[in-house]
Amino acid sequence: MKILLLLLATLLFVNSFNSSQESPELQEASTLNDSAVKLFNQGKYDQALAPAKRALEIREKLLPRTDPRISSSLTNLGEIYLAKKDYKAAKEVYLRLLQVQEELFGPEDVNLAYTLDRLALVYYVAGNDRETETAYKRALALREKSLGPNNVQVAQSLFALGEFYRFRRKLEPALENYRRSLKLYGKLTGVMTREFERASDGFACLGYDHRKPELWKELSEIRNQLAGRDAADESESVSVLNGKALSLPKPEYPGNAADRRLTGMVVVKVEIDETGSVIGARDMCQGPPFLSEAAVAAAWRARFSPTTIDGQPVKVRGIIQYNFTTRFK
Repeated sequence: MKILLLLLATLLFVNSFNSSQESPELQEASTLNDSAVKLFNQGKYDQALAPAKRALEIREKLLPRTDPRISSSLTNLGEIYLAKKDYKAAKEVYLRLLQVQEELFGPEDVNLAYTLDRLALVYYVAGNDRETETAYKRALALREKSLGPNNVQVAQSLFALGEFYRFRRKLEPALENYRRSLKLYGKLTGVMTREFERASDGFACLGYDHRKPELWKELSEIRNQLAGRDAADESESVSVLNGKALSLPKPEYPGNAADRRLTGMVVVKVEIDETGSVIGARDMCQGPPFLSEAAVAAAWRARFSPTTIDGQPVKVRGIIQYNFTTRFK
C-alpha cells in the first residue's frame, strides 16, 4: 500500500531533564531512553524497542500521567513502531499520547497536530479513509488557528491532505490543497526548495493520474508567478523527455507484475548531467509496485544529448513516461 508523503522528521526525543535531580529509577529511564534514541538513529529499530518500552514503563509507574517525560516516551515508542511498520501497535501508542496531550494542553492546542499527523498515517495504512481525513483536517485546523494561515506547518498539512486525496483519486479536493500548499511554499520558502518541488510533483501527478495536461500548464504559471519576473527563467521547468533521448531502453516487464496482471503508467523524474547521463531517477507519482522498480531501473540506463544554455552544458531535470501493457498468458 502506498504510504503518504509526510514532511515530518522521524526523530526521537532525547532527554531534556536534569537527571541528577531524578530518583535512581527515573535516572535509569533516562539512560534507557538515551539508548533507544541512539539505536533508533542507527537504524536498529528492533534493539531500540526494549529500552524504549522499559523507559515508558518506569516513567508511567513513578510520574503523573501528564508529565512531559511520559509524552516523550510515548512519542519515541510510536516512532519506533512506525519504523518497524507495526502500525497496529503505533496506533495504540499514538491514541494514548493524544489522550495525554488533550488532558495537558486541551483539545484545541497546536501541540496535538504532530500526533494527529501520525495517527492519520496509521489510519491510512489500515484503509480507514474517514479517520485519515478527519485527523489530517483537525491537524490543519489546529495549525491555522494557532500559527495563522501563512505558516510552513500549515503548508505541510495542506500538502499531506493533497497527497491523501490524490491517492484516493479525488481530483478537486486534491487540487485545492495542492494549490494552497504551493502558494504558501512559494511565498515562505521559495520555488527552488525541496518543499515546493514535492508539492509541484504531487500537482503534476494529478495531471498524469487524471489525463489532464492542462494542469501542467497551470503548474508552470503558478511557479512563474511565485518566482517573480526576474527569477522566472531560473525556476525549474520539467519537460517530457521520451522523444529527446539518444538511447531510451525499454523496461523489462517483471514476472511478479505479470502474476498480478499489473499494467499502468510510471512517471520517472530524472536528473541529467552536463554530458547527458542520468545521475538521478525516482518514481515521481508512486506507480504500480514492481512496475515502478522496473521503470526506474530503465531510466538509469537512458542517455540524452547535452542541454546547453548560452553555449554551456548544464544539468537539467525532466520526465520519462513508461506505459506498461502486456498480453496475459
